[in-house]
Amino acid sequence: MIAKIIEGRSFGGCVGYVLKKDSEIINTVGLRTDSAKTIVQDFNFQRMLNPRLGKAVGHIILSWNTADKDMLNNDIMVSSAKRYLAKMGIRDTQCLMVRHHDRKHDHIHIIYNRVDDYGKTISNSNQRYKSFKACKELNALYGFKQSEGKQNVNRGRLKGYDRTRYQIYDTVKAGIRNSRNWSELRNYIRYRGVEIQFKYRSGTDEVQGISFSKNGQTFQGSAIDRSLSYGQIDRALNGIDNAMEQTHRMESNVSRGQSIDTNIGGTIGYLASALFSIPEIAPEQEDPFIKKRKKKENYRLKR
Repeated sequence: MIAKIIEGRSFGGCVGYVLKKDSEIINTVGLRTDSAKTIVQDFNFQRMLNPRLGKAVGHIILSWNTADKDMLNNDIMVSSAKRYLAKMGIRDTQCLMVRHHDRKHDHIHIIYNRVDDYGKTISNSNQRYKSFKACKELNALYGFKQSEGKQNVNRGRLKGYDRTRYQIYDTVKAGIRNSRNWSELRNYIRYRGVEIQFKYRSGTDEVQGISFSKNGQTFQGSAIDRSLSYGQIDRALNGIDNAMEQTHRMESNVSRGQSIDTNIGGTIGYLASALFSIPEIAPEQEDPFIKKRKKKENYRLKR
């Protein structure tokens, strides 16, 4: 299960889109469901409790992997959606859940009022991070299959916030593959319009986190993808450095091994020449006894 979060100003436009053909209302809280018109009226009536809030329309799309199709039904979807809203801190407010049947993967649309039952504003701070954490926990709880990966997402259909987020993801992943250290990574992605910001532990130079910016939007690395947290990127870059270091070490060993072979070859050659190329013995080095015998032989021949 994954979530997409949208905020808007018009309940009429959002409800009209969600209640289209091949849709099914599976749960409501604090709303009349006679028609789309009565639903919009109820949302707007509560909205007037806090008229200064511009973007009062909360809209979340929960989507499941196609592999989860056999285990899904309306009850499971509603149950997981309610748990998701609780983890997001969305409570005590009007809510509409609608299931769509127009795609291969199962998904529901949740429309909620950011003006709660008491006229207070439901916070939207850190929504992306909280949503990522909530989906991860619910996937583990229900046994839902994790997303197949960002490489399978159709980039052409993305707009606004999600478009920028995936552009950052693609740029940073390419940068990691083509960089040997943080400096090279920073230069690589900066050239492509993405900036890095590090978060440091108070009063120290110890890095605690990382975020990326593009088109005036900033995202925590881990909120874009788990592989883009500071720790994961640092390990990836160090892994590349270690691999290169090992390669250099192997090259050094090979080179050193060749010189050893050369030395061994020279030693063997020297020993062979010492064994099989015995030099003649100079006369002054001959045994005195042999020299005396040769002298007697020469004297006898002369006579």
